[in-house]
Amino acid sequence: MSQLLTSHFMHVFPLVAAASIVYGATRDERPAFIMAHILRSAIWMLVFLGVIMVVLFVLGWWIP
Repeated sequence: MSQLLTSHFMHVFPLVAAASIVYGATRDERPAFIMAHILRSAIWMLVFLGVIMVVLFVLGWWIP
């Protein structure tokens, strides 16, 4: 667990959170809609980055 906390991947979560908040706040002025959009965009970004990470891992394993 301590290795995960000191890895470079921990920088992803604050960046995704900040981007989601800014993106969600620019879409609507109502707080409930902002929060819903923040959650949707954060999940979308994390899934997208996860797919990219898996593809790079497979390519790194496949290409010696």
